Amino acid sequence: MSDLTYPIGTATFGKIRRNGWFYVDKTDFIPKLLSEGQYLFLSRPRRFGKSLLVSTLEAYFHGEASLFSGLRIDETEKEWITYPVLHLDLSQDDMTKHESLISYLDTMFTIWEREYAVDIKAATPGTRFLQIIRYAKQRIGRDVVILIDEYDNPLFSTMARPEENMRMRETLKGIYSVLKAQSANIKFCFLTGITRFSKMSVFSGLNNLRDITLNPRFSGICGITQKELEENCRKGVRNVADNLAITYTEALTKLKEQYDGYHFGDMNLDVYNPFSLIQALADGKLLDYWFVSGTSQFLWERISNLSIHESLSEVLDPVLNVSDLGATEDDGLSLPGLLFQTGYLTLKREYEGNNYRLGIPNKEVETGIMRRLLPMAAKQSAPAINAEIFRLRDLADKADIDAFMKVLKSFMASIPYRLSENKREVYFQNNLFIILSLVGLECREEVQTSYSRMDLFMRTTNYIYVIEVKLNRTARQALEQIKKKEYDLPFERHNLPIVRLGINFSTRTRNISTWAYDITGA
Repeated sequence: MSDLTYPIGTATFGKIRRNGWFYVDKTDFIPKLLSEGQYLFLSRPRRFGKSLLVSTLEAYFHGEASLFSGLRIDETEKEWITYPVLHLDLSQDDMTKHESLISYLDTMFTIWEREYAVDIKAATPGTRFLQIIRYAKQRIGRDVVILIDEYDNPLFSTMARPEENMRMRETLKGIYSVLKAQSANIKFCFLTGITRFSKMSVFSGLNNLRDITLNPRFSGICGITQKELEENCRKGVRNVADNLAITYTEALTKLKEQYDGYHFGDMNLDVYNPFSLIQALADGKLLDYWFVSGTSQFLWERISNLSIHESLSEVLDPVLNVSDLGATEDDGLSLPGLLFQTGYLTLKREYEGNNYRLGIPNKEVETGIMRRLLPMAAKQSAPAINAEIFRLRDLADKADIDAFMKVLKSFMASIPYRLSENKREVYFQNNLFIILSLVGLECREEVQTSYSRMDLFMRTTNYIYVIEVKLNRTARQALEQIKKKEYDLPFERHNLPIVRLGINFSTRTRNISTWAYDITGA
């Protein structure tokens, strides 16, 4: 369907279709899901289209053929059988207390008990769920469809509170343990979530749950692909182009840089973040819609604490085996794996042995991460930080190195002492990386060359920066290392002047002490 009204904040398939709102047709995935197995699990980041997918499945299994008129599945589906559907939506915002979970389950179970004439109310949520499944099949005469959206939201929302998390876990275990035991009465079972708790005890016994998260057949089941954008969103792209006073082609490029770049199994299929994309198309603006929509403080604390002691490149540019991508109880939640599941990292390159290099998917996420980390390290307010960043960017793009370094030194002075007590070079390098990531159009840490690894690379509109960091030595030594190891050699093909910049930090002052530089190709 072409551009109409964008369903911002709405994930109900029936409402979208009845109102004729914008919808990208994903219904051809339904037969693929049914052919994949009886029990399926799909992980995608928050607000990535999982709830709309579940709502679409609910309408399909309810046999609401009119909602699918003109869509792909309407060409192949002939029977439109109505099944009893039990849909649990655990994405509720108040799932931070065990009482909220119990209250929600009681509400849903009561509705179903009335609908399917369950005459005896069982004592526990698990046994109530079991009875409802049996009665539903008996009353309707067909196997039951189970749809559980955001199965892990109660767990993720209480991650920082172990006791509450354990209560959530035990209740959910009672619900999920019913699923396998009732396989004879279940037509299809589909669960979605953010984190792949692959060894999670709540799934104890449910060993027939098939994880399709990285199955190439389902790479585009959520989100919007480039082809779908160009075929369905011409009006929205034009709105962006007109609002930014750029060409249609330039608008496509900017949208891709800002919101594209996710991979879920098929490395040749880039997927756009749908939450940000449709709002950008509606508003005509390239804002950080998804990133500012909320993230668990627990996750940010883990990132902040880890970046004090280890290189951020180890966190934001890791190589992981596919088995490590799922967060588990046993490994204490792998941070890069958790960042992948929550959408802050994505698959960038596939290696032999089911290994993947991960990376930040797009500009929205990269800028958001750095802006979120910077106030954690600096004492300044966000507006003050923004003013300094724009000043640094202007100086960097003019290659006014001395003025740039003086402002940078002043900025680094705002880093509190308690965060630099470890007095390790990597700590100073990390803070520099965060700042320069916001200054430059592109910044990378620990860049591999043919000889070794340089500390930092930054590219602005007019210059490329090759940066080496030293601690308690001299800036001249850092500059000489750049020259000796020819760190700048791979960047000569970009046809931009190259700034070779050596920076020395002092643990005594906890700041930049000296710098040395030269500029080639100017």
